[in-house]
Amino acid sequence: MKINFTTETYEALINRANKEDKPAAALVSELITAILSKEENNEDNKTRKAIPGD
Repeated sequence: MKINFTTETYEALINRANKEDKPAAALVSELITAILSKEENNEDNKTRKAIPGD
């Protein structure tokens, strides 16, 4: 998979990866996984609130 970033985003990614002492690819993977997980939780919460009696 190829992902293109703006120059500013790429620089921020590299800076954060360096601060966390990990490869940029590992950081990207962690960030995407966290965001997807958070979105899934939000969707689950919306579904629960829509069910009467919950």
